[in-house]
Amino acid sequence: MPLPIPSRTYLVTPALDPARFDKAAAVGADVGLLDLEDGVPGAFKAEARRLAVDHLCRARPRGPMSVRINSLRTVDGLRDVLALLDADAQPDAILLPKVESPVELQQLDELLGERIPDAVLLAIIETPRGVSAVDAIAGATPRLRGLIFGAADLSSQLGVPMSWEPMLYARSRIAMAASLAGLTAIDSPFFDLEDPAGLAEETRRARALGFTAKIVIHPDQVDVIHEALRPSARMVDHARRVLAQADDGKGGIHLVGGNMVGPPLVAAARRVLASVAMEEALEPVVLRTSAGRGDT
Repeated sequence: MPLPIPSRTYLVTPALDPARFDKAAAVGADVGLLDLEDGVPGAFKAEARRLAVDHLCRARPRGPMSVRINSLRTVDGLRDVLALLDADAQPDAILLPKVESPVELQQLDELLGERIPDAVLLAIIETPRGVSAVDAIAGATPRLRGLIFGAADLSSQLGVPMSWEPMLYARSRIAMAASLAGLTAIDSPFFDLEDPAGLAEETRRARALGFTAKIVIHPDQVDVIHEALRPSARMVDHARRVLAQADDGKGGIHLVGGNMVGPPLVAAARRVLASVAMEEALEPVVLRTSAGRGDT
C-alpha cells in the first residue's frame, strides 16, 4: 500500500513487539513506523531485524508501513538493508537516520535498486553536519520524498535544551530546504506524554514554519496532532473569501476582511483549501483501514 497523501502522522513502534506492529492502523495514524535504530538496544538488533522483516513479508501489514533502519555508517545499518533485500521485503518507506550528506541517500538508493523499487526514502536530519548540508541532502535522489527533523539527537550534540527557541534555526532550515525541493517536512516527536496542550502548541508552531507531519511516539498523540495540523475554521473561511474575490475576473489586489490580498496570498489560500480537501479524502481511507483489521 503506498503512503497516503498527506501523511500527517508516523507512529513509532520499536521492532521488538509484534503485537503492536499494526497499532498505527488501529488508532488512525497515517503510517506505521517500525524502528530498528534508537528504540532497539544493541544486543537485540538482530532479533528486531528478523521480526520487522517477517512482518513486512508475511504478516500483511494493515495500512502503510515504514521502517527506520540504522545509519549506513554502521554495520547494523548495512545488515538492515541486506536483510530487507534478502527477504524481498517491500516497505512503503525507509527512514535513514543521521543523514549528513547526499551521498548516503544515493548509496541507499543504489542498494535498493530494482529489488525494492517502490519504497520512498525519508532522511532524518539530526546532527549539526546534517543541518549544514540540508539543501544538498534535499536534492540527493528522486526517491527522497521527505525530510524529518530529529530534535533529540541534535539538542544532545549541541548541548542545548530541546525547547522551541534552541531548535528554531534547525527547524526553519529543514522546512525551507524541504519546500525548495518539493519534499514533505516532518517534525520531531514530542516526548512529554502528559502534556497534550504542549504537543498541540508545538505542532501548530511547526505547521506555521511549513511542517505538514509529525513523528508520533504514543497512540494518544495521533488525534492531537491531526487536529493541530488542520487549518482552523477561520483560516478556511478566509481562504474561501480570498479565492472568491480572486476569481471575480478582475485580477490585481483585493481587499478581504480589511486586508490587502495579492497573488502570493491567493496562492496561500489555494494551499489551505487543497490541504483541507486532501485531508477529507484521507479520513475515509484511515477509517476503512482500521475497520478492516479483522480480515486477515
